[in-house]
Amino acid sequence: MTGEKLTFTAILDGVATQIAADALEIRLPDGLGFRILSGAGRKGAAVLHMPADDPQAPRFDVFCVEPGGANTLFVSIDRVLKRQMDG
Repeated sequence: MTGEKLTFTAILDGVATQIAADALEIRLPDGLGFRILSGAGRKGAAVLHMPADDPQAPRFDVFCVEPGGANTLFVSIDRVLKRQMDG
């Protein structure tokens, strides 16, 4: 992190609250989640990041990004079973 802060606006029941932070963690309804980070990547951009599990874990998570319209993207996470190598 470079110390840059992003300003997030959380909205609950129509009431907006601004939060300055390095990162915002998003938990999806299925329990999987990701973070939006500042100061990592291109200047003027935010980064969506999923922490990696143990390399030996039988599954891994991947982002699934789908268009929803001219101004909407759907972001979800799929948990994928690793292919097993015969050897």
